[in-house]
Amino acid sequence: MDAALVVEDEAIIRMLLAEAIEDAGLAAVEANSADAAIAELSRRTDIRAVVTDVRMPGSMDGMELASWMRAHKPEIPVIICSGMDTRVDLNAINPAIVLVVSKPYVPDDIARFVAVAIR
Repeated sequence: MDAALVVEDEAIIRMLLAEAIEDAGLAAVEANSADAAIAELSRRTDIRAVVTDVRMPGSMDGMELASWMRAHKPEIPVIICSGMDTRVDLNAINPAIVLVVSKPYVPDDIARFVAVAIR
């Protein structure tokens, strides 16, 4: 089964997103930081999309995770969720960034975006 990786440090938001993704018929893998996400991306072969927050604790944020993915997993589409202004050249960070969604958002909408991105 295809999986989506949800990278969010706020547990309730992460769980709601994971539940919406599972309701959309995909497996959901959860990570509470970019570091944990990289560990999952490095060991799993079923992850087909990543949904990440921008601001997170750890050695890198969501934009830096997208940059890491450009170098290591460029085929995986990335959806950025942010409560902050993201007026940067996202294509320069990673051309696989398919969407930037402003907070607040509806988890079911994110799940639909993920399903479209991987199909």
